[in-house]
Amino acid sequence: MSTPASEEPATSGERGLRGFVRRNRDELWLELIGGVILALVVGLVFFAIDQASTDSRESHAESLSNSLFVREAVMGGNELLPFSALNLEGAQLSGLGLAGADFSDANLRDAELKRSDLTGATLVEADLTGADLAGAVLADADLSEAQLDGTEVSGVDFTGATLEEVDLSQAFYVAGEPPVGLDDIDLLRVADASDTDD
Repeated sequence: MSTPASEEPATSGERGLRGFVRRNRDELWLELIGGVILALVVGLVFFAIDQASTDSRESHAESLSNSLFVREAVMGGNELLPFSALNLEGAQLSGLGLAGADFSDANLRDAELKRSDLTGATLVEADLTGADLAGAVLADADLSEAQLDGTEVSGVDFTGATLEEVDLSQAFYVAGEPPVGLDDIDLLRVADASDTDD
């Protein structure tokens, strides 16, 4: 017995694209939703990476600009040196006369302050993590609550400096070049000359 002609198009339609969609509707929706979610996640990841890169470039540019500001103020002979809360991360300030300068709350992470004169400077709550202070003069400076994690203090003059609530246990000096003027020198780590970056 033969099937009626009216049923044949329906059967062939079930075999075509429409039939496939009808049979797999739930799976197709799940794949579509999964694809959209994946595209959103990938887009957000790329956005976050781009934003982090932009933030890093902007922070570096700000640090360079602030470093130039500090140098110009010192070289211009300004008596007031107000550098409070400046971002000076990685700044090259070695050998500068910064006596009496106000670096309270400043970001001085990884800054180079070798042989700088910071006599009487205010470094309250300054972040000096990873900074190089080798040979700097910090006599009568106020370093209350400053962060000195990984900070090199070889040959630094701390005579009369205020070090309230400062954790010196993570700061270090090169063997044979201890800082002077510290009562708690035993708290500092001692590094071999080969352990330093120079």
